[in-house]
Amino acid sequence: MDTAPFEHAAMDRYPTISTWQADAPTLVATMLSRWHLEPRGAFIGGVAASVLEVKTRDGFPAILKVGYPHPEAIWEAVGLTAFPPGTAPEVLDQDAWTWSMLLEPIVPGTPLSKTTLDSREAMNSAGALLAKLSTGVVPNGLPTLADAMTAYATDAMLRLDSQSAALDSFGVRALVVDAVETLMVLAASASEHRLLHGDFNPGNILLGPDGRWLAVDPKPLVGDPAFDLWPLVSQVGSPFEAAHPASVLAEHLELAAAAAGVDRDRAASWAYARAGLNVSWYLADGLPAQAATEAAEFVAWATVAGR
Repeated sequence: MDTAPFEHAAMDRYPTISTWQADAPTLVATMLSRWHLEPRGAFIGGVAASVLEVKTRDGFPAILKVGYPHPEAIWEAVGLTAFPPGTAPEVLDQDAWTWSMLLEPIVPGTPLSKTTLDSREAMNSAGALLAKLSTGVVPNGLPTLADAMTAYATDAMLRLDSQSAALDSFGVRALVVDAVETLMVLAASASEHRLLHGDFNPGNILLGPDGRWLAVDPKPLVGDPAFDLWPLVSQVGSPFEAAHPASVLAEHLELAAAAAGVDRDRAASWAYARAGLNVSWYLADGLPAQAATEAAEFVAWATVAGR
């Protein structure tokens, strides 16, 4: 079906996630009634969406997702439709004003993070899926990776002076400055303009009942597909619990980059830049303990990137 970006007006109505959460049950009830859906299962979503197994009035199973309105998810429905067939759930219906979608069910839909695959198999399977996703036709008007990362990097630069003491305490001040500068360089130098998932973490990669791997919850952008590998490689196989995290990350990155058909060194640079940005974000959110954890992970990525 034809899909559209979700409406910006909803973000003004719900300036914080708590204001949206207060209205979420009413929004879900509205969409159940409007689309003549029968609820069939418990809510299975996270804090940023209400997700419900339903049955349509024709008796078919489906998934109702009512999302929290935020900038990164505006193009979610469009992205799902743009991905090649068989790589993401089909969007059966959409209401752009309530940020609602009726989706093809993926049941049980086991996340990659909860499968029994070893890390090598996981990197190969997820990398192959990413290669397929990036062949989708880029929708008109899709935000660019360059614009998004330039904005993030500019904001981070403005925060650095106020965060200098904390970054010094973690021993990463110079590295974070370099990472933010690297983010700007990567954003400006991207020569590829392909469809990106934008949040390719192992919780958003599902194994369907027919053995297909599918991607959900995209934050789609257009740009360099090497950008997408960082959360996958960081979050599969507990690399930061290993005796030598950088070695594990490097091995996994080699596998994932080869399977995805992207440049390994550029993927490492994106991961380094994004990990450094994460440290700054957690400090900005007033979470110094989490920032300290991220700083240790960032140092491992700096080693992988040859910094």
